[in-house]
Amino acid sequence: MEMGFVWLVRLMFLGLFLMAGGMFFRAWAIAWRKDARYVADWRGRKIGSAKTWASFVLTVNLLCGASLLAVGISVLLLGLELALWMGLAAFVLWTYYFVLQLASQRARRQSPDL
Repeated sequence: MEMGFVWLVRLMFLGLFLMAGGMFFRAWAIAWRKDARYVADWRGRKIGSAKTWASFVLTVNLLCGASLLAVGISVLLLGLELALWMGLAAFVLWTYYFVLQLASQRARRQSPDL
């Protein structure tokens, strides 16, 4: 039982870097490739006009990706306890979810035809 928990924690720790990489990829796709598909919420649903919301979604992805990367690196360098780094990671992920959800709702209010 304990060994299974240890491996689960290790997988969740590696997941921090994978999620941060996904957020950085979305930011890169928006900024350099000008790919409007990534101007979307966490489920991939389009957020309003790509030109209007691209900078906002880019900023959210950069900040949350950097935050997750910082949590992962601080676990390695500072030896953060399990409850602390998991709480920080959960805070970042929930913030990511709610900020993109609020942006989606605001975009719908601004242009009801979407």
